[in-house]
Amino acid sequence: MFIFVIKKIRNQKRMKLNEICEKTKLSRSYLTKLENNHLNTCSLETLKKISDAIEVNIKDLFYTTDDIEDLKEELNEIVDEHGLNSEEALEMSRLIDSLINLSYKQKRI
Repeated sequence: MFIFVIKKIRNQKRMKLNEICEKTKLSRSYLTKLENNHLNTCSLETLKKISDAIEVNIKDLFYTTDDIEDLKEELNEIVDEHGLNSEEALEMSRLIDSLINLSYKQKRI
């Protein structure tokens, strides 16, 4: 299972989703699912297209379990700004939960 950081990178680079669609020839719905971590896997070829389009290394497209503490701090900022029940807070909470579950699964192996 992979947890992608594509949306965050794209937003930091101030790129529109349509721009990535044009560069990669991937559909908007597919990229949206990847960005929102509703798809946990994709081909290496697709990852290469995305990384080229946003000008990063493929390895930079993924969150790792090492990111959990930073994401918790980011969640606190989101809660302060948007509230506990905001869509932003819920999305970040889901992301952190996914990384914690991934970490737990890795420890069991």
